[in-house]
Amino acid sequence: MYPPPDGQDLTEEQARELDDTFLASDPFQHFSSRIASLLTWHEGAPMSDVPLPEPEPGSIRAEFNQYLQRPAADGPFKDLDVHAQVAADALAVRHHAAEALLRLACARLAPSMGAGVRCLWAEIAAGPTQIAEVIERLNASAQEADPGERMLRALVEPGRLETARGSPEIVDACNVLVEWLGYAARLLSPAEIDLQAGHNKVKHGLAVRARSDMRVTFLTTPPNADGSVPLSALTGPDAIDIFDQPVLELLARGPKVDGHRQGLEVTQLRLKPSALLAEAYMLAMAHGALFHVAAVEHFKDRDDLREYQLPPPFPGYPVGGPRPKNIDAHAPLGMRFPLTTPPGGGQVRREAGIGFRDRFQILDIDHANRSSGRVVDG
Repeated sequence: MYPPPDGQDLTEEQARELDDTFLASDPFQHFSSRIASLLTWHEGAPMSDVPLPEPEPGSIRAEFNQYLQRPAADGPFKDLDVHAQVAADALAVRHHAAEALLRLACARLAPSMGAGVRCLWAEIAAGPTQIAEVIERLNASAQEADPGERMLRALVEPGRLETARGSPEIVDACNVLVEWLGYAARLLSPAEIDLQAGHNKVKHGLAVRARSDMRVTFLTTPPNADGSVPLSALTGPDAIDIFDQPVLELLARGPKVDGHRQGLEVTQLRLKPSALLAEAYMLAMAHGALFHVAAVEHFKDRDDLREYQLPPPFPGYPVGGPRPKNIDAHAPLGMRFPLTTPPGGGQVRREAGIGFRDRFQILDIDHANRSSGRVVDG
């Protein structure tokens, strides 16, 4: 039960009770549970030709089959491509954690509400809609005096600040979390390989194809005269793997270039579940640290809430890392292929190529002389 409306702005009582609810949650546990469930499902998922075991009576799977009016041994799961789906879900979890981190950081460090009553939950819920504005506000706040001190205060409980300032380990761990905040902003910003578009297409209507049967390798050994390609050419030292993990294919308009809309392009994203989930965990840890400190500040001196074991636990400091550069940083992000020219006219400004975190390699593809081959053991 919350106090009724008393004007166009929140009252102090409403703001306090809203944040009592919001800051009693445990978002780090939420993300950790999702990550753990995907890891478990990926490791324990049956192959397509192996049936699921009979569900235990009263189990959630037994009830699921009952709701679908199917015999327990005749459930709907056959010919599963779990590895591709886990990869797509891992991308979704990582981007969800990145967006949650950015929105919480913006609410804490660059609030948009006026000088009235402060409510963190309302700040996040009613803050900027577009993630680009969130990132812009955070970048502007980083130009203010002593951003390092502001981040230390945001990531360390007030009672531990003096100890933290004298601890190189804690300062370094806070710097690690700040790097993950910057990485979140890069993930959700326009780029040569548009990762944010991939996440949006998964989220809005599933306009994607996730697949685990696609491999792309650049060879220096040409096909034989009969069109065959020796297997050794794909596995030898001169072969360059581009896609060695599940792939997510999506169709979308490219980000604007110099303010001009671009045409349709197909993007193929390389999705390595272990790396995506490790990144999601670190983004969630940064979010959990920000959230915990906000909760400590909110609940201090609140004797009426002591029995509820608040605030939620602190996720810990990542002393020594990992930093973004330590997780699958040199692998290709994906490939893109333009399909149409810009709707306003002009030439394609986003050429075909392979994207990495730090560079984009344009590909000059001779479509007129395409050929196919088959791989043979040799």
